[in-house]
Amino acid sequence: MAVASEPAQDLVIRDAALLDCTGSEPSGRVDVLVRQGRIDWIGQAGSIGVDRSVIAVDAAGCTLMPGLTDAHVHFALLGPDGDHGDDPWIVHVLRVAAEISDALDEGFTTVRDAGGLEPAWARAVMHGHTRGPRILPSGSVLSQTGGHGDVRPPHHAAGPGPSIPGLVARHAIVDGVDAVREATREQLRRGATQIKILASGGIVSPTDPFDSLQFSLQEIEAAVEVAADWHTYVHAHCHTSPAIERAIEAGVRCIEHASFLEPDTARRMAEQQVFMVPTLQALDMLAAHPERWSLTPEKVAQLRSIADAAAESVRTASAAGVAIGSGSDVVGPWQGRRGEEIVLKARLLGAHEAIISATRTNAALFGLTNEIGTVEKGKAADLILVEGEPLDDIELFADPARVLMVIKGGAIAKDIQIRAKAN
Repeated sequence: MAVASEPAQDLVIRDAALLDCTGSEPSGRVDVLVRQGRIDWIGQAGSIGVDRSVIAVDAAGCTLMPGLTDAHVHFALLGPDGDHGDDPWIVHVLRVAAEISDALDEGFTTVRDAGGLEPAWARAVMHGHTRGPRILPSGSVLSQTGGHGDVRPPHHAAGPGPSIPGLVARHAIVDGVDAVREATREQLRRGATQIKILASGGIVSPTDPFDSLQFSLQEIEAAVEVAADWHTYVHAHCHTSPAIERAIEAGVRCIEHASFLEPDTARRMAEQQVFMVPTLQALDMLAAHPERWSLTPEKVAQLRSIADAAAESVRTASAAGVAIGSGSDVVGPWQGRRGEEIVLKARLLGAHEAIISATRTNAALFGLTNEIGTVEKGKAADLILVEGEPLDDIELFADPARVLMVIKGGAIAKDIQIRAKAN
């Protein structure tokens, strides 16, 4: 497990309401004992006796639940165009470090970076050089020439520059099976824990049609094969059902966005156990603040139609039995408050399912079911204490101040109320 911001401590969390995210309804008040970074015991409030060396946390009035997870962050895309920006590199590094730290304070203990973050950042957090959640980096996103990740204006031949290993992971523009295979191997070599490809058009990219198909079946299969050889997977940006169909035929494990999802495609996703990560918060932010992206009125109208379709796609996926994860996809200098994604999803799936999407389901997607995602004996002590009852007040996830305590790997990483005290 990754090293937390502080050494793991033995803790007893007393008198908390428990939302364990196994699918069970919230239990009565409980005590939870954490030893050596793992959940050691869960019992009725007042039932656990420990010696005075254990740190006691008074959780009265709070709900204990697993640390939140986000399957679609872009920590390094802080520029005003949703890119790496043009700050001096030292400023960029400091801003990325602050963004990663803020995510931990929002209650996120594990995240999957969906492209743009150099994998060295994950190692920096793991080794305690900087504070933040556990990061599963995708490295450089793979895009075809003229695809969603090719941000060159039509009249420019040159792009924004190559990636800088150890510092920044810009999009990799590749064409052909051999080039895709090589680029996939390069990302894995640099530390990517999964591979991200762009398999359809995008909303704000400069040249590609939104409904375009990107990468051939054979190119996607090449990325999937290389990833499988490393015992990992490919996740694909896809907005439309034709793009999704091609991706899942090639063996892609997870579809990002899925804004226009047909019922037949949803059924195939469920049959093949393909995950879906809708990104409602990004669409909501674009629609609410089109001026940030200099969107034309025509683009804004298209965006609102996409947002409506994306909401319906979540319902379609749920009805088909697709495993729905949770990802915010916020980019630019306005990142933060990633818990709003859970709030938006709750309006479509209900509060409990929305919370499970950001805990248990994401853990399964990440291949970390045995470690995180639920509050159960033996699992890593990645936990949060939130103010009140989240099933009755889902809006609390949009306010980081209402996440009162964050525990990562048994270490108290945030304690807004100074709740920890000697037993």
